[in-house]
This record gives sequence, structure tokens and C-alpha cells, in this order.
Amino acid sequence: MRWAIEQSLARGGEPVIADADRTNSTLTAFFEAAQRPPSAGNEDVRLWLNALVDTQIEKRHTIYLDLGGGDLMLRQWSRELDLAQFLASYDITPVLLHMLGSDVDDVAYLRTLEEVFAPAHTAIVLNEGTVRSPQSAFAAVVERPEFQAAVSRGAKVLGMPRLGCMPEVDRRRVSFATAADRSAKTLPPTMQQAVQLWLREMPVALAPILEWII
Repeated sequence: MRWAIEQSLARGGEPVIADADRTNSTLTAFFEAAQRPPSAGNEDVRLWLNALVDTQIEKRHTIYLDLGGGDLMLRQWSRELDLAQFLASYDITPVLLHMLGSDVDDVAYLRTLEEVFAPAHTAIVLNEGTVRSPQSAFAAVVERPEFQAAVSRGAKVLGMPRLGCMPEVDRRRVSFATAADRSAKTLPPTMQQAVQLWLREMPVALAPILEWII
């Protein structure tokens, strides 16, 4: 999501950046304009999400929302509002990205959410950055019936390229563009080169959904 937000901002976009990840507030760490709920309590988060959507209906912003992997709030909130249908009734197109690692337990949340929130614009992104051998690591994940069910109903499957120095980029709290900029000197030259190559790969890897997310 950080990559998509950076691309949107670089193109002159003014997206709303909404960080509701209650265990790892990554967006807040990288974007000063990121908004957060007043607390991590369920009711505060739910009311904050409602306010976010109410504002979206009125002002038609593009919103990047991170709820954190495995957080059941999206399931509860979606069920309460019949979220996909509700948004469609206001001509708002929800886009759902499932970021999966190679652990089959990651698919459990996919199944849980598909039961209540399965918008037409759904993508399953296999995060190659979490594994050493992408070609074989996700075999057990993609064979799961809940994964196949999501694909059968139209979810797109993509792979996010591995960036070996991602932990260092995260630690230094710099944008990908800055990390790749030789004049900025935020990373050693070899890491800068790796980020530059990764930035070239990303639009290709995510090409089927670029118009959804940027």
C-alpha cells in the first residue's frame, strides 16, 4: 500500500491516508498526513470508520485504508453495513487487497472476510518479500479451497516482488523514491540499486490492478 500511496502523491493526487492498523501503524510512520482512530478500542475504530465513509460519500476522496492483517474489525463493520452493497449504492468502488504470506493460516482471514465482504475489485497479493523461494513457497496457499473459491468468483492473483533491503528502508523511515535516490544517500549504493530495480518491477507486477489502486 505504501508504494501505491507514493505513486498517487507523485502524480499530484490528494488521497486520504487512513491508518487503522492496531498492531503496526506503518502508514502513520511514513506519512505525516495519515489519520488514525482516537484509540484502538473497537467502538472508537468503528465510529471512526463510519465517519471516514460519511466523508467519502460527501467529498469523493480516494482513500487508502490499512486495517492490519487478521483484524476482525473489517468483518464486523462490513456485516453491520452490508458494506460492499452500501458503497455501491453511492457509486463508490471498494477495492480489497489481501496481502498473503506463505503460511496457510493467512488464508483463514481471507475465508472469513469473503463471507461478508467480497467486492468485485478484489486482489490477492502474494508477498514474495516474506519468503526465500517464491516459486514453491505459496503452493500450499494457492491450493487451499478458500483461495480457489475467491479466484473462481473473480479475485485477481498477483505477486509482489521481493525487496531484500525492505527492513532497512523501513528502519530508516524513508520513502521508496528517497531510498532509490543516489543524491539522498540514505542507503548504501547496492541497496539503492536494489530499490531502483524493485521500483521498475512493481508497475509490471501490479499491472492488472494499477487502475484500481492509483
